[in-house]
Amino acid sequence: MSIRFFNVGFRYARGLPWEKVALKNINLEIRRNEMLGIIGPTGSGKTTLLQLMNGIEDPSEGQVLIDEGDPARLRGREITRLRQKVGLVFQFPEDQLFANSVYDDIAFGPRNLGLTGSELEDRVRWAMEIMDLNFSELYQRRPQTLSGGQKRRVAIAGVLALKPDYLVLDEPAAGLDPEGRTALLALVKRLRKELGMGVVMVSHRIQDIISTCDRVVVLVAGEIVKSGSPREILQAGEELSEIGFRLPPMNKVLQELKRFFPHLDVGLIGEAAIASEIDRALRNQ
Repeated sequence: MSIRFFNVGFRYARGLPWEKVALKNINLEIRRNEMLGIIGPTGSGKTTLLQLMNGIEDPSEGQVLIDEGDPARLRGREITRLRQKVGLVFQFPEDQLFANSVYDDIAFGPRNLGLTGSELEDRVRWAMEIMDLNFSELYQRRPQTLSGGQKRRVAIAGVLALKPDYLVLDEPAAGLDPEGRTALLALVKRLRKELGMGVVMVSHRIQDIISTCDRVVVLVAGEIVKSGSPREILQAGEELSEIGFRLPPMNKVLQELKRFFPHLDVGLIGEAAIASEIDRALRNQ
């Protein structure tokens, strides 16, 4: 099963003088148990693409199927059930945290599914445990008093509590310090491994995507201009630089050195692998 896009386009203010094309000719499949990264500059259509994935928006052209169900054709309980398959976590956790306690925030979705009593508490505890949130310390805390990293984890826990098949994250590490960013990205990788769900992550930081995801889609001006494994994306580093992407510093070094060492492998990930490749090139010159 998967989420599939067939020749999808989306326009804001359709038919009005200020109509704006956000996406065009999108053909894409997101499979369960894979981690897909989407990168692109501001205004490239990344958030719109995510909203189409869980039926918040319907395409202006083409079709989106979620496990063979078309959210544009469903209404009432049917669309609600379909949307529960795809848990969307917004870029700013404050947009999702509204209750007076962490417990009530995470419990909101499961309550709407009819869970009560110990079953509800078990679901909240499970979601908090998965996100490394200490239940006894945090369940009564007001979400507004938490750190930025804790807020993001609570927002993700609230979505996980619905046990979706796909988890969609819009800039999950934005605004976090390096330590918080590393910890959160490690948690996201663990979610895919332990829960077997499909994960889609959007970021403008290419280093977050290539270090975390199995497959990468590059979105520019509403169109997919490149897709492939992190290694394949890095091998197109010169092309990415030309359209405004900043490569991770170590990969940028590799890209520059390739001018002098044509056989240098520029698709490597991680400082150790890159340092070893540079050493190999220097020894074999």
